[in-house]
Amino acid sequence: MTSTLTNQQIADYRTNGYLIIRDVVSSQETSELRRIVQRMARAGAYPSSLKYPTPGKYTISGNRIAEPGLSPIAEHPAVVDAVETILGQPAHLTAYVAYLRSPGDKGGGAHCDYKRWRPVGSSMRWLFAIIPLNDFNREYGPLLVSPGSHKLAQVIDPDAHILDLTRPDPEQLPDFVDPELKAGDLLLMDMHTWHKAPGGTTSDDRVGIFNKYCAVNAPPAAGYYPYNRTAYDALSDAGKRLIPLHFDQPITDTRLLIEATSGSESRYFLTSVDGNGSWELPGGAGWEEEKVGWDVGARIGSLQSLVENQLDVDIPWASYIEDVVTDGGVSRLYGYADAEVDRGSLGAGDWFTQDQLLNMLGESHAICHAISTWHREDLIRGRGKAVSQSRQQFE
Repeated sequence: MTSTLTNQQIADYRTNGYLIIRDVVSSQETSELRRIVQRMARAGAYPSSLKYPTPGKYTISGNRIAEPGLSPIAEHPAVVDAVETILGQPAHLTAYVAYLRSPGDKGGGAHCDYKRWRPVGSSMRWLFAIIPLNDFNREYGPLLVSPGSHKLAQVIDPDAHILDLTRPDPEQLPDFVDPELKAGDLLLMDMHTWHKAPGGTTSDDRVGIFNKYCAVNAPPAAGYYPYNRTAYDALSDAGKRLIPLHFDQPITDTRLLIEATSGSESRYFLTSVDGNGSWELPGGAGWEEEKVGWDVGARIGSLQSLVENQLDVDIPWASYIEDVVTDGGVSRLYGYADAEVDRGSLGAGDWFTQDQLLNMLGESHAICHAISTWHREDLIRGRGKAVSQSRQQFE
């Protein structure tokens, strides 16, 4: 993979948790993008209760990448090249986001955007690609960053199949600095880097692109944001690879692959379907997490409730495996592994080894495919959580 980034720039990113590349996007491009975002904010943005120009943060995101004029910035060659150089992998666009802060908005406090319960923030290897569409200065409101703060979160066991992280201590945050971002600059920022956005004093809008990209080998633990076909088609043929998945059907079903890791060979729990000799993964008709925001696709909270009701077992985390598209909708599959989970009764079901399932169901069956995907050694997986567990995690 060739890149225009120097070794020093890459080293600076690793040290500081961010890198600024000046004048990546032309003034003509930033001005046009700014006009588009402003027009869309006036027409209606997230949250729907916020009506322009009421002071607040207006969000244009997700499938709205299909709106005329918005998609080119997501596949801008210089941006994608820099992103993929830092990630060391081809990238997936996990979040397309434009933010507009209208005059009088108070800004945002210190935080990092790694969030186990959100599709856009739960990958173990992702970064921000932030492009101001006007200068981020005292008048409009700066974006302050804490150099080195990305090192506060550490992987607990790098050799684990599903990775877990220490909780960062905000008391140890290095001082925040103003990188003096100008319109058209590119700020690459690590997923664990803390930042904040004080409010500005101007009578004009503060507008910027805040896209997120993950490495293709690090799927979000909560699952990918479900782009639709229109969003996918908005990208060029070369840029379509950035969209990890797309479908127009709703996510209607949420299932869990439970792996018992005790003993010499892993076993997997299936529930009986009406006692007729058919088997399925625990779970069922799921629902969206509450209080996640504009981001959609997080089903871990509903999955925990379904599994607790069906099997009387508490699943403290889950990690996204894949989506299975059917005529009736999309089934979102997660996995969970534990050495103790098979020591009690889980209700109407049974445990099977992978070989038993292959012989019983066949290699092409969705359950067997999920097991194979779950154990792919080239993928880096993290622990996804429900939004109700957020207070104990990284906020």
